[in-house]
Amino acid sequence: MSLQGENLVSAEPQEGCDHNEQATIRTTVSATTPSVTVVMANFNGANWIEEAIQSVQRQSVADWELIVVDDASTDASVDIVRAAAAIDPRIVLLTSKTNAGPSIARNRALDRARGRWITILDSDDRFSPGRLEALLAKAGATGAGIVADDLLIMNESGTLTGYSLLGLSSERTFDAVALVNAPNLGYLQPMIKTELLTGLRYDARVRSAEDFDLLLRVLVERDAQMLVFPALGYHYRRRGDSLSTDKSADRRALRGMLDANARFRASHALSGRLADACAHRQRTLETSLRWVDVTEAVREKRFSAALRHTLGHPRVLGCAAQFVAKRFRAHVLGNKRRAETLGL
Repeated sequence: MSLQGENLVSAEPQEGCDHNEQATIRTTVSATTPSVTVVMANFNGANWIEEAIQSVQRQSVADWELIVVDDASTDASVDIVRAAAAIDPRIVLLTSKTNAGPSIARNRALDRARGRWITILDSDDRFSPGRLEALLAKAGATGAGIVADDLLIMNESGTLTGYSLLGLSSERTFDAVALVNAPNLGYLQPMIKTELLTGLRYDARVRSAEDFDLLLRVLVERDAQMLVFPALGYHYRRRGDSLSTDKSADRRALRGMLDANARFRASHALSGRLADACAHRQRTLETSLRWVDVTEAVREKRFSAALRHTLGHPRVLGCAAQFVAKRFRAHVLGNKRRAETLGL
């Protein structure tokens, strides 16, 4: 069912935002509550955002809204989204003159969301045509409040690689402990019942693994579980400038994740299993940070420094073993069941 209403592009200050922020909004919208709100944060995604928007428009269900929050892009992103919004009243564009990061951008969208369910689409990714219908059907059949499908990896040009993140053969349920023990689950983009997000938002201080951080708090504070089934409806674009190829970005991201993990441990009364899992995650992130130091030193041919980092933190030898094993599986065995490393 298509939403009815007039679409007007206009600029006005947004309550609670920086005074320089502006929004392109509809002045008239249908009173009908859409089934799903799709939230899209964007920064300089002009190369891919039109494809992402079109993947939402091609969904087999029509009662959705798409809220795009542009985080002070310097490319043509805003023009592309504004053109799409001008002819499709289901698309809302919010803009800002200051870059605040993905967490704040997504929070702006969550505050405006009208859908009964909420899901995320990054501006460089895309949905398969039946994704929203499949998620809604699975949620309806199981009564799950958080439901997700697997990721199918595509390369930077948009060609599907044949790799998935999880390689599931049947549906599985994950709780908070499982998420912390397998943080790659944070790459999934679940559909979440809107009421579960009441009073919960992204941590504005988190700029990497922000989805993991919010999902963990939802699972804990709502005593919830996430149902994941083996469909491949979300297509994740693995870009050449991803964290795994930018060591300075890796370092910033890992420090941010360490801080977020410490805040979570300090602010929640954790059970024994979850407390143990979070403590293990802290150690793992610290080891990963040292591994970044090692690989950067090797790349710069500072071999004595690499040796010092290794001797000072022997656990990085485990990172080296994992690195070699992943490359062996990907390039020698041709294992198509799991994605290439995504940097966590």
